[in-house]
Amino acid sequence: MCELKELALRNIGRNVVNFQKIEGMLKLLLSQSNFQSPISKFSETLEERKKIIEKKSLGKLAKEHFKSFGKSMEHIHEYPENRDEPWISLSFKIDNEDGYLPEQKRAFTFLVSERNRLIHQMLVKFDPDSVESCKTLILELDKQNEMIQREYKNIQVMLKSFYEARKKLFKESISEPDNSNSNG
Repeated sequence: MCELKELALRNIGRNVVNFQKIEGMLKLLLSQSNFQSPISKFSETLEERKKIIEKKSLGKLAKEHFKSFGKSMEHIHEYPENRDEPWISLSFKIDNEDGYLPEQKRAFTFLVSERNRLIHQMLVKFDPDSVESCKTLILELDKQNEMIQREYKNIQVMLKSFYEARKKLFKESISEPDNSNSNG
């Protein structure tokens, strides 16, 4: 019995931690994309965005993430006409090819509902001193974890792509100009 109870508790912890990692990756992605700022306030703007995003729940983060799919981000690249310094803008958008968006929305909706189900329903009914309750919960948690892992990997790939693109952009923007073609 003790082993079953420990396994159930470990699986609860595993799933909660993985849900939190997904939430953290979304917070990171959303706090650093789809914004504009004067260069002198770039760090301040990022810090403000981080503070706003940090307070949001997984459900609200998912909604905000998908808002950027459905609308053009071109407005982010329109700078104020009367600006007195350079501005920077950064947007990140995934093309909705081959029905990716509806599939991702369904997956995130399910992810959010599973997170809520774990915290608000599954644990309320769980009796750690019951063999049957432990077995039932372990099976549910393992099934849930398969879905969590799939979405975790998808978000991880998206975040990695975002960082690779950003790294390349910054590397190219600070590299020395190629003077090999100049006549002077």
